[in-house]
Amino acid sequence: MWPFRRKTRSRDDDASATIDAAILFTAQRWCAFSRSVALPAEMTLRDRISIFARALDESLHGHFPTLVSAPEQVILLIIAKGVEQSGLLARGEIERELGIILPH
Repeated sequence: MWPFRRKTRSRDDDASATIDAAILFTAQRWCAFSRSVALPAEMTLRDRISIFARALDESLHGHFPTLVSAPEQVILLIIAKGVEQSGLLARGEIERELGIILPH
């Protein structure tokens, strides 16, 4: 046996890589959305994220077709982690507004 055999990727590895890439994609889109879309100052963060999510949906599924069948909770997690990763908002603010706890 060769000790240097290449380890095959599992479905879990592939899923994790897809989610990580989708979070990065979402972070970039959130930055662009925040710069280019004028929303009322009094609009809640929850409502802004909701508008963003509707705008993101088609392009997210276009870039990551495997996410088309993902549960809504997974998509929400990707969006929330993307917003967090953008660095434009504090983690606590995102969690408070969406009523979720983000994984580290």
